[in-house]
Amino acid sequence: MKAARLSISDEVCQENFGGGMAKLRPRARIIRTIGDQLISGPEAALIELVKNAYDADASTVRIAIVPKGNDALSFMTVSDDGHGMSASDILSKWLEPATGDKIARKVSPLGRRLLGAKGVGRFATARLGKKVELLSRVQISDELEVSNFELDWDDFERHEYLDQIDVEVIASRESVVSENTGVSLKIVDLRDAWTQKQLESLIKELRRLSSPMALREAGFRILLDLSGFTEVSAGFDGASLVSGRVIGENDEAEIEPHLIRPFSLGSVYHYRLEGDFDSSGGFLGRFVNKRADGAPQEIRVEAPSYLPDELSCGEVSIAINIYDREPEAILDLFKRMGLSALGRVDARKILDENIGVGIYRDGFRIRPYGDAETDWLELERKRVQNPSQKLGLNQLWGGVFILGEGDSGLIERSSREGLEHNGSFMRLRRLINDVMARVELIRFDFRGKAGLSRKAEGDAGAVREKAGLQSMARAIERLPVQYRDGMRKALRQESAALKTSIVELENFQLKLAAQSSIGLVVSQVLHDGRRFLGDINTRSKTLSDGSQRLLEQSPFGEHFRAVFGNNAASIKESASHLTRLFRALDPLASRKRGRPKTMDPVEVIRKCVELNADALRDGGINLVEPKLGATRKATIYEADLMAAVLNILDNAIHWLGTSDRIDKEIVISASESKRWVKVSISNNGPAVDPIVEPNLFRPGFTLKTEGSGIGLAIAREAMKASKGKVEYDSASELTSFSIYMKSE
Repeated sequence: MKAARLSISDEVCQENFGGGMAKLRPRARIIRTIGDQLISGPEAALIELVKNAYDADASTVRIAIVPKGNDALSFMTVSDDGHGMSASDILSKWLEPATGDKIARKVSPLGRRLLGAKGVGRFATARLGKKVELLSRVQISDELEVSNFELDWDDFERHEYLDQIDVEVIASRESVVSENTGVSLKIVDLRDAWTQKQLESLIKELRRLSSPMALREAGFRILLDLSGFTEVSAGFDGASLVSGRVIGENDEAEIEPHLIRPFSLGSVYHYRLEGDFDSSGGFLGRFVNKRADGAPQEIRVEAPSYLPDELSCGEVSIAINIYDREPEAILDLFKRMGLSALGRVDARKILDENIGVGIYRDGFRIRPYGDAETDWLELERKRVQNPSQKLGLNQLWGGVFILGEGDSGLIERSSREGLEHNGSFMRLRRLINDVMARVELIRFDFRGKAGLSRKAEGDAGAVREKAGLQSMARAIERLPVQYRDGMRKALRQESAALKTSIVELENFQLKLAAQSSIGLVVSQVLHDGRRFLGDINTRSKTLSDGSQRLLEQSPFGEHFRAVFGNNAASIKESASHLTRLFRALDPLASRKRGRPKTMDPVEVIRKCVELNADALRDGGINLVEPKLGATRKATIYEADLMAAVLNILDNAIHWLGTSDRIDKEIVISASESKRWVKVSISNNGPAVDPIVEPNLFRPGFTLKTEGSGIGLAIAREAMKASKGKVEYDSASELTSFSIYMKSE
């Protein structure tokens, strides 16, 4: 949308406004308008007031909520024992929205990193109730200054402009040295009814406000008094909501009826990932498996190059617990928490309600990250493709700890509802997902070896062997002689029928594998096809439009005749390119495979390279063919070799795209032996982590953010169909895959 500039003449301003310049004059109701938009709900408003108490170096903030009585309005009090505000602070800071005081100071007098830099505290009180009374006590030298004022937020609806509302601040001093400092807010005529469900939500929010150790280390406590809610007045006991036994709490935890205890599952997990990202994005950490021997396993991931929209997110620390969701595993987990009486349904429900990965800054959570329903890592979307390996949202609990806005580029929204989705946030999410992909693989391998996961599907060869029904044949041999012949005949018939069905399924699978590689070339075909057709259309139109004047004796006729040959030659060249393009795709078309043919594999490989020419050029990748000369011919299906080469090339191009190297290269070489023709496709991109090496060809395995995990599996299966093979060369200094074909 374009911005419009409004110009008002001095004469008009003089006549209508009494001056030559116009000024912005905020309406009084802007307080409510902005407040309602900035503060999403009463829970968020109270959290802002708690953060203000923390910024004031308070050791304790006390919240009390009292519902409406027979003759009294509902109200709440929020009081702290911090350093308080002077009358001048109230006038110049509290009553001046969006003041830059905290941005400039950054730390409190006692060294706490300031949290409330957005200046929305007064909007929070307006969101919570219709009136607010503020009492502040501050020590100034040897005097205790006491200041107070009252605000009726309805006045901001009754008056037209902000500057029409007078606020009387009353201050007095007495010569006394006292530690009884702090701020007390009384908010009257609450805008929310504060039902049991809403109070439970508030308790949950307050418990998740900080990382488990942050408040304890800072010497800061939150007390919540709900004793005003009784069975008689509200239909439920408010005090028990706060003091009840809660998940994650130690038996030795401090017992205090109103104390909010930070939520923690820190020491209870099946698996745990913790570590640090440096400023460039490199990760060093460890993975602990409590379902095995519990020995830490080092996880190291090199910093990926920046994608076009990414920016640095600074140094980041993570600590994430991972949980298996089988009923037996969950019950065992809760037994270790001292909650062995819970049944399966209740145990799952509790874990579902308290799970989530939060983002913390200076020890405090940034809402809504960490809420059970906030999938900011997009786990569920990725899990759909591979549910047995990928972790779901309900399997993680923990925290991601980031630096301040200036050091990380991670900007908190003014609404206090998450971070801006800028380049730094995109980088943060990708870095964590890259590390989680490694952890998912380690966990998947362990569960497979330990017999905890679903059995992997066998290949066609293994199924074909089982189709022999050997165990049944041995059982028949133990039958009485008179029954054996009939049973043997029946067994042979059933085994033959089963093997025939397996062959049909295998052929269908091979056809799908060959056709699936089409997806890798569709974008290239569209790109090249449009380019060639565009040239043909443009030049043919030029020739068609000017054909009537071909023999005209004029400057136009002379020019038309001069360029006619070039235009015709260009049309012919583009048509030839289209012909070659369709010819290259022909082996992938759906038709009967027939018998494999004896052919030069180098020519097939060059077709695949041509199909990826634009991707290689756009990625700044140099193709090196130092040894790709004449080789012995191989007996193979052309479509199978194309499927293998295209998928391996696609992987190489992708991972080189994540590298910061300037000299990006793909090296293709060929060699031969008496039995095999070998083609190696290597690249100097990121090395393959030994952790992932055993799973490279497993269907569904991928480290790509948007990968399907079938590329290398297709390559291997395609070559199997041609009696060849594909292998990863772990001994090579480069990332190298070799294709083996039977020589003629």
